Amino acid sequence: MAYFLEYLVPAESGGAELPVDDANDGFTVPVSETAERVVHVDTLPARSRIVADSLEAARTEAEQLLQHSKADTGELFEDSGDSLESGAGRRVGRFREGSGWSED
Repeated sequence: MAYFLEYLVPAESGGAELPVDDANDGFTVPVSETAERVVHVDTLPARSRIVADSLEAARTEAEQLLQHSKADTGELFEDSGDSLESGAGRRVGRFREGSGWSED
């Protein structure tokens, strides 16, 4: 079974500026080289694959990943489709630093 951890990483230095470019969907264009609208974000979403044989092992790995990131919360998904799409699969737990794991 494939497990994925979704979490938000705080952007450094007051946030990040990202171009909104619907015409070139899928292409990376430096912000300084585009005339497109720019949005400001304070957090960047991440979805990381967790290599584990069981839910308990996946939770342990997810906690370690969060400890080494700047994020303090995350949601763990079981995803047999092995997708990188946000929210794909079945959520099997939520972790919050200081509170631990919850099922909801």
